[in-house]
Amino acid sequence: MTNELALWLSIGAGVLAVLFGLITTQWILKQPAGNDRMQEISKAIQEGASAYMNRQYGTIAIVGVVLFVILGIALDWYTSIGFAIGAIFSAMAG
Repeated sequence: MTNELALWLSIGAGVLAVLFGLITTQWILKQPAGNDRMQEISKAIQEGASAYMNRQYGTIAIVGVVLFVILGIALDWYTSIGFAIGAIFSAMAG
């Protein structure tokens, strides 16, 4: 297989995956929300997941600050700043 063919196959697979995700998302959003009990359970799950994620981000922020200082002292502050920028973008993507 040539590199060019592999590249086109990779791009095609990526496009198909995005299309599948969009179609599946639209299908899920069109489904009924369920009865009152199901909506109550869904709300409880969403609250729990939100609390969990907030706790995780808080913990990761503390670890990130510690690593920022360690990298700044051990290597240099430019590397440390690059690490911090990468961590922030990673968190925003999550």
